[in-house]
Order: sequence, then C-alpha cells, then structure tokens
Amino acid sequence: MSHWYIYVIILLVIFAAYGIFFAFKKGKKKGADDLLKLFLVNGYDLKVAGFKEQNKSILKNGIVFVGDSITQDYPLQDFYPGSVVYNRGIGGDTSVGLLKRLNESVFDLEPSKVVLLIGTNDFGVLNAKVSEVAKRINQIVETIHLHLPNTKIILESVYPVNISLSDSIRYRSNEDIIELNKLLAFTKNVTFVDIASLLMDEDGNLNPQYTVEGLHINAQGYRVISSALAPYIVKNERM
Repeated sequence: MSHWYIYVIILLVIFAAYGIFFAFKKGKKKGADDLLKLFLVNGYDLKVAGFKEQNKSILKNGIVFVGDSITQDYPLQDFYPGSVVYNRGIGGDTSVGLLKRLNESVFDLEPSKVVLLIGTNDFGVLNAKVSEVAKRINQIVETIHLHLPNTKIILESVYPVNISLSDSIRYRSNEDIIELNKLLAFTKNVTFVDIASLLMDEDGNLNPQYTVEGLHINAQGYRVISSALAPYIVKNERM
C-alpha cells in the first residue's frame, strides 16, 4: 500500500515551518503570528478531544493539574507516585481557552482537588492586560466551584520568565507577572501557593538552573515545584 499521503503531510509541515521562519525573517510578523495561532488552535482541539476520550476510563475523586505547556510537560507520575493525578495541560493555552474546556479538563473527572496554573500565555499570545487575566482566572475558579462545590482548588502563582535566555518570550514581562500574582493572592476560596518566588533568581527573573529556555521548566525546576506542592497533593492531606 502506498504511503504517499505521509510524505505529503511531512512536506506540508516543512512548508509551514519555513513559512513561519521566513515570515519573521522578512518582518511579516502578523502573518507568522496568524499561522502560529492556527497551529495552537489545531493542537488545542486535538488535546481536548483526547481528554474527552480518556475521561471515559478515569477514576473519580483524583487530583487534576490543569494549565498550559508548563503543566503539560510536568511528569506528575514521577513526583506523585502514590496519588491519583491527571494532567490536563495544553501547550499554548490561555485563560480564555481553559474557560472553554472546563468540562473535559475538570468537570468530567469530578476531582477532589484541582491544581491550577494559567496566565503566562495571556501575556505572550493575547497581549492581555493584568486586570483581564486576573478577572478570567477568578472566573475559572468561580465556575469550578459552581459545578463542583466540594472540590478544593490549589492556585499557583504564575511563574516568572527570563527573557535574556530567549527572544521568543520578549512579549512577557516579570513586572506584569508580579502584578498579576499580587492580585491572585487574594483570590477567594482557593489555597494560593506562591511558587514564583521559589523559582526567581536574585534579579527577579526565572532562575536559569530551573528552566529550559527562559519560560519552560526543566527537571530540577519541577522538583522545586513538587516539593512546594506536595503538602497539598499527598493523599489524606487536609487543606
């Protein structure tokens, strides 16, 4: 049987990658951004569809980690081997996207706890204001409580970035992130855990020893995060 269609897909992916590269190189940022957003949307839809299928066989009353790529890349089973944990992170997601997928990512699982980390891509992708991001995160919290009043929510502070390590994250600023975290600290009906301060270097940036490229977290960083979250995650722990 011919596999010509596989080669066609490979060629399309290569073509798209070159399209993004040359769009940026020639200064056509808007076209590149539009193409990148198209990839993010397609990935989002596939992930949500996958969650919906996975939810048919999950155990209720577990612990759900929900967020963007920082959550998606989190090796939960390695750090919480004695707990029933589910990863519902989607790379590139924002608070807007998360609000749309709460059914598949939270409600269907009927978890005992939700660990929520979202917001950095609101700055990097949506160019949102701090007040807008805080408002949507509060809306996420309120919506979860409305549907699952007995579910406890662990709200993480948004992690800092280090723009000196990658030009791709220059649209985020630690000033905005710090301002957002100050607002999130007053979110009602959650346990707020300040992870951000644990990941900062002396200049207030994401510590290079904890990151891949200034935004995403490496294994050492996830170990620091897990140590801080463990008291709220382990079985029978009271919040």
